[in-house]
Amino acid sequence: MADKDCINPEEHCALHACQLTYKERNPEIEKLFEDPRYVCANCGARTHLDENLCNPRPL
Repeated sequence: MADKDCINPEEHCALHACQLTYKERNPEIEKLFEDPRYVCANCGARTHLDENLCNPRPL
């Protein structure tokens, strides 16, 4: 299932929304989710920048 792969695995643990949802939210993390423009085709997370998703698609 190539469409389920992360397009940027080196950033996966640090900045991807699917991982951030498991961490304690703080104001810096919350900013990533404001004014969403992209949705992850894997987990459904919505973020402002596509770089914060594993498999981004425009909203």
